Amino acid sequence: MWSPSVLPPMPPQKPRWMLWLQKSWQNKALWKNTQDPLPTARQGIFLLNHVEEFDILKSRSLWMERNIMFVKIKADIRHWLRELDKKYFCVMLGFAVMVYFPLISLKLTNTVDGLWTTAEYMAGAWELSNGRWFWLVTSFLRFSLQLEPINAVVCLVLVSLGVTRLHMLFKPAWMRTSCIDWLAGLCYVSNVVVGCYLSFHFIAPEYGFSFFFAMLATEHVIRGKSAVSSIVPAAVLLALSLGLYQTNLACFCLVLLAYFLLLLFQNGEKQKIREYICKSLASAASGAVLYLLILKITLWATGTAMADYQGGADISVSGILKNLPSSVEKCYELFYRYFFGTLVKHNMLQETAVVFALIFCVVGAALACRLVRLIRRKDWENTFYGTAALLVLPMMCTVFMVATSQALFYIPMSGGLALFLPVCFWLLDSSREGKTACDAFRKCWNKAEKALILLTAAAVVYGSVFMSAVDQQAMYEGRKATKQIADLVAGELVAEGYYDLPEKLPVMLVGRPSASPLFRTHIIYWDANDYAQVGLFEKENAATMRYSWNAVFRDLTPMQLELCSDEVYDELIRTEEIKRMPTFPEKGSMQEMDGVYVIKISEDYLIDE
Repeated sequence: MWSPSVLPPMPPQKPRWMLWLQKSWQNKALWKNTQDPLPTARQGIFLLNHVEEFDILKSRSLWMERNIMFVKIKADIRHWLRELDKKYFCVMLGFAVMVYFPLISLKLTNTVDGLWTTAEYMAGAWELSNGRWFWLVTSFLRFSLQLEPINAVVCLVLVSLGVTRLHMLFKPAWMRTSCIDWLAGLCYVSNVVVGCYLSFHFIAPEYGFSFFFAMLATEHVIRGKSAVSSIVPAAVLLALSLGLYQTNLACFCLVLLAYFLLLLFQNGEKQKIREYICKSLASAASGAVLYLLILKITLWATGTAMADYQGGADISVSGILKNLPSSVEKCYELFYRYFFGTLVKHNMLQETAVVFALIFCVVGAALACRLVRLIRRKDWENTFYGTAALLVLPMMCTVFMVATSQALFYIPMSGGLALFLPVCFWLLDSSREGKTACDAFRKCWNKAEKALILLTAAAVVYGSVFMSAVDQQAMYEGRKATKQIADLVAGELVAEGYYDLPEKLPVMLVGRPSASPLFRTHIIYWDANDYAQVGLFEKENAATMRYSWNAVFRDLTPMQLELCSDEVYDELIRTEEIKRMPTFPEKGSMQEMDGVYVIKISEDYLIDE
């Protein structure tokens, strides 16, 4: 006997199509028995009709199940949109569009890959050999077209969505959005790393998707109600993020560690904290394993080998463990050089070292106060966790360097570093004592702390906006000055009858435009980051110089100009004849040499060793 308070278990319900089929079968048999005096004689026809009816009903049931699935997906999307803080998203997107409007409207690019690749590019073996296997899918879905300003807008939408979801992790929808909360989001969307993403037109959406997937992965880890609903989606999303751009692993780890600190500061339950640790580690490990598994299978299926670019071909577990001390040291070194050195010019206030020292004093003091609160509770387990997490927090900004400690650092890799201060602001704002402060001194301290953090966040946004403006101005002025030199070269070639020849000689353009006496810009050009200084061509090898000049005479001064091969360039570049040549537009700056038409643009032409 079941007790009145306990209901018996419900029997499993049959699918709708099975009930429909059963009822139809019964009705059909009843009609046959009442209408037909010879049911046995017509049994074959009856069964044949029923087989046809069964096929029809089964196809209808599959169609209904698909419809139900689509309805569920639509419902999930609507629920996701209802939960989304639309006001926050619109402000982030609007502010980002305003900050990067010159770059978007003028179709500005950087001086490297962004200049080389503009309207059309299909990802292939090179991207796969660098571990970016999912880029091949997104490039294929876009038919290899890189149309501006669509790519830039898509990237900004995805970055704004990622920041919005991140803000909602620290502040649920029912909580009021504070000024610090607004400024924390603006800190990231105005950082030069986002402008750098946009300057790579052909990969801007991939950068955006990678960041967005990483933030969605953190959301599943934090908000998932069970281990499966947390780890599985987070692992898949993290694998997709790494398949587009591996360095957003830093953003994923940084956010998870910051939320772990929030749980400690808010005196969360020990069981929940331990579960969160397990979910975070399992998600990161399974996501990395899934990424590597798909990469290995794709490389094997296509017959492609990993490239040695940034040490990718040499990554192994034994190598990571062997180089771990030096890798950890490099992570902290990059953190210091980013905020207190010249690794990246990300804020105009960097020039005044005292300002950034004060910013870190405010943030550090606020975090130390929360750690002291943790110590006063005499919860030594959580105190140990909190101390360790605070010490490791800077390292998480460049945690990907643990795998490739010999890799060179470029601005697109600074996403985690750019996210450090915004995440700290969200963490501090969400862990304030507020009304729980029990004495007047602590209440006054909390108000002063809030005001200082607000002022600090405003200063970071202010400096970031103007640094992004400097980079965009440098792109514009550099492109204009480079185009002016290219126009003069084209005019001189036409005047000398180069295009009248039946067989045109290949052309060798020697030197960077930025070192030419004709290159004229404002001083602000030299205050920008290297990537934004269009005209300061990469001299890594002959190919990079050829890519740059080819892009100039394809997009800036469109004209047919056959450039010499890399082998010929390497042979002639160190000759005494080129060294003695004057620079354009002086007489003798354009000469025929060994079947190549050499044009010396500037004295800055030797390949970097």
